[in-house]
Amino acid sequence: MNDPGHYIIEDVPPPDLTDTVKPISPLLRLWHNAVFRRMLVILVVALAWEFGARYADSPLLFPTLLDTLAALKDSLNAPYDSLWGYIGESLKSLSLGFVLGTLVASFLTIFAVNTRIGEDFLSTITSAFAPLPAVAIFPLSLMWFGISQESVVFITTWATIFPVAVAVFQGFRGVSQTLRFVGRNFGLKGLSLTARALIPAALPSIMTGLRSGVSNSFRALVALEMVIGAATGAGGLGWFVMSQKQNLEIPAVWAGILCIMVIGLLFEGLFILFERYTIRRWGMLH
Repeated sequence: MNDPGHYIIEDVPPPDLTDTVKPISPLLRLWHNAVFRRMLVILVVALAWEFGARYADSPLLFPTLLDTLAALKDSLNAPYDSLWGYIGESLKSLSLGFVLGTLVASFLTIFAVNTRIGEDFLSTITSAFAPLPAVAIFPLSLMWFGISQESVVFITTWATIFPVAVAVFQGFRGVSQTLRFVGRNFGLKGLSLTARALIPAALPSIMTGLRSGVSNSFRALVALEMVIGAATGAGGLGWFVMSQKQNLEIPAVWAGILCIMVIGLLFEGLFILFERYTIRRWGMLH
């Protein structure tokens, strides 16, 4: 067509996208990386620790990070009474108590989800016992189990049960009725409905409960090891911190505290990896 008011589609040049699409800069790409941001936070805290300790100039109260790392290295490489033994003792008690507490919380939650009396039972005991700190029942564990490994496992189990049970039950209650009806239409009921429909849907809340259970159990374990270690002369990281404090090895005290913090970060990393391969992959968390 020769009409200047009309154009044939073939005559219209394609748009040039080179001016509108720009590559992401390397710094911005790094900033969008969660691992980089976390490492940046750790670096800032480390620098604040080092320069703050140098400014305070009180090595008996607040050693520098470099002195703490040196003490940590010496404690790990010690030929006798190595820090690795304390770490193994704490992780063994924590793992056993956490697994037992999670199993008990799971049974309570499944009972509550599938029966009305189970829901009333779980609601009642969590309202009564959840506000009770695990260390508060330490006298009872001493009477029942004495100063022993069983007492430590009992406390860590107690510290795990209620955070996990409450979070998992709330997650199950938040599952939509539509999903429940779909599961029943496929013939699912009881435990099969719980395992194949409710648990995947409630997995974000389950992960929150497991996080709380690990942190509560670890805090109770370290506090308990400080008390029991003073009586038995043995224990995990809590006793390591207390024994080094009694010997006025202050950098080693901070090394033990730093080791506890690193273990906490490793647990958080494991939860993040699990979320990445389950919750985020399934589209239940963005």
